Amino acid sequence: MREIRAHLQEVLGEAPSQTDRRVRDLRDHFRAPAKKINGEYRYVLEGWAENRTNGSRKAISDAIRAQVLSPQRCAMCGRTPLDHQVVMVVDHKVPRHWGGSDEISNLQPLCEECNAGKKAYFANYDQYADAIRQSAEHPEPHGRIGELIKAFRGDWVPAELIELVASMKQYQEDWRKRTRELRLLGWTYETKKRKDPKTSRIRVWYRVTGWKPWPEGSIAAEVRRRDPSNKRASQSDR
Repeated sequence: MREIRAHLQEVLGEAPSQTDRRVRDLRDHFRAPAKKINGEYRYVLEGWAENRTNGSRKAISDAIRAQVLSPQRCAMCGRTPLDHQVVMVVDHKVPRHWGGSDEISNLQPLCEECNAGKKAYFANYDQYADAIRQSAEHPEPHGRIGELIKAFRGDWVPAELIELVASMKQYQEDWRKRTRELRLLGWTYETKKRKDPKTSRIRVWYRVTGWKPWPEGSIAAEVRRRDPSNKRASQSDR
């Protein structure tokens, strides 16, 4: 991305403020995954996108847009057009370039300010788009977490990315607990902590060292069945 911005600066005299978004929009037309090359993630053009339609994406219909915006309240900050004079837009909970769909279940109303902030925040993780795409659509948080760290193939995964992916379907306050519970399913992983020199904040990373196939049926139910603390509680109730 740094090289793309530098090129635009040289050609146009400035790098447009929406450069990151324009690169994301290219994925409606082309396969351009971010691959780790010599320790850095770089975009690689591989060809046309398989799901493109006449080179463009079908727009969300006016009826769907009206349905999504009908609550007239921002899903993030709670502000409304009438009380706070904010403009509402349709947002994809899981961005399209991360594998999100235009299904109503993946759409939500956001005010323009929250929508811009969310896009800026998510742009920090665009380099991991392919790993996110492999995990984001799993219906359970255990599955999303596991598929994400597995997609890194032994590389370190930042904890904040695990939290983001775990909460894509619904907010997961206990995403750390969900990660620990993978061990009940036979998964193994390592962790490391380092202080960020820019913020002095302690950052945490995870790296998978072994995994098992997902159980049939509900992962959460299988975790509860294998959790020894649940067995102890059941015995004490007797």
